[in-house]
Amino acid sequence: MHRFCVDAILDPQSLPRVANYFAQRAIVPDAMTMQVLSTHMRIEVTVAGLATGQATTIAAKLGEVVAVTASVLEEPPAELVAAE
Repeated sequence: MHRFCVDAILDPQSLPRVANYFAQRAIVPDAMTMQVLSTHMRIEVTVAGLATGQATTIAAKLGEVVAVTASVLEEPPAELVAAE
């Protein structure tokens, strides 16, 4: 399970642009949340079943999406990786 933490500008199109990135690649997130903060919005997307290399590439590409200001990949805990 990988979690992508994305910061984006406060714009109505930010959330759909991030969601569209996954939709274009036929990836259905397990969870997606958005929180409006004082200066930006934080979008968190959780996806299961990705290889680490694929998740790293996705995080980098999310950082290139219009309206995204930062993209960070949170790696799954080691005990979850060992169980897979």
